[in-house]
Amino acid sequence: MGRKRPKENIYHKEKAHLEHTQEFLSSAQEASPEELMKELKATCKNFEELLDQTVLITRISDRLQRKLDKTNDKLQQLNDQLNDKNIELQNTIDDLIKAKAGRKATSIVFIFALILFVFSEALIDPYIDSNTKNIYLSLAIKGLIAMLIKPFEMLVEEGLLKSARKKTLKERKALINKEDHLEIEEK
Repeated sequence: MGRKRPKENIYHKEKAHLEHTQEFLSSAQEASPEELMKELKATCKNFEELLDQTVLITRISDRLQRKLDKTNDKLQQLNDQLNDKNIELQNTIDDLIKAKAGRKATSIVFIFALILFVFSEALIDPYIDSNTKNIYLSLAIKGLIAMLIKPFEMLVEEGLLKSARKKTLKERKALINKEDHLEIEEK
């Protein structure tokens, strides 16, 4: 940070004129009409200069305010666009997380179905064939196993999504904490 310069009195000329006029007024009873007229003309001229400066400063200030308003409007538009993009990005991230969890769930369920199939073929079918010789019972058991696959997939996918959401939330919190820490260090 740079060092602050002492404030200059930019109105020293006007202040000096005001003090001169106040001194003159305190002794105006002794002044001649010519001196009064001279002082009044000087005061009017000073007032006219101040009025011109005030009009100019107001015009410049109005122009700068309009520029500032336009800039603020543009910044607000950009901020709104950025927020929309952030929402769109978050939705895309959520969709990707769901797709990834879905793929993992499908892989896990495929392995589960393969194990059930092997279990069914190796243990259940020989038992049914040797004891009942009823093909419909074997088909019913295989159908039941097949029907259990989808609910199992949904449970696995739900668990993976919860895990992914927790991980994402934890990462966001860590990022926010890191940003807060950086802001504190900057101050």
